[in-house]
Amino acid sequence: MKSRAASNQAFTNEEVRDLLHQALQAVAYVHRNGYMHRDIKPENFLISEGLEGQILKLADFGLARSINDHQSKLTEYVSTRWYRAPELALSTLNYNQSVDIFALGAMMAEMYLGRPLFPGRTEQEQLIQIFSVMGTPK
Repeated sequence: MKSRAASNQAFTNEEVRDLLHQALQAVAYVHRNGYMHRDIKPENFLISEGLEGQILKLADFGLARSINDHQSKLTEYVSTRWYRAPELALSTLNYNQSVDIFALGAMMAEMYLGRPLFPGRTEQEQLIQIFSVMGTPK
């Protein structure tokens, strides 16, 4: 995505659809098997050229965590700020795999816009960015 932005070469609708479909399949596999990735961001997807187009693979499971592990507490610092769900920006210790889905949505928007959707520099600014786009929660 960085090289596309630098060259002002936008993703086509078909590329976004195909890459996001593969990303959703990868994350669904992780979730189905009882884990959350917790660090979904463009840098953690590897793309190669295959015979039938681009092939996307999910990487970097260093922050992955079992959904069913109730013995140890969840950590509040996960995910890169620009892709962090609001509950993580609020430092909650009560979250689930939906944080991965939020990050995928932020990535999809970035692919269409050619720039990050929520480029906050601090936790507070991150929340302001999210609320300015999605509205203030009730």
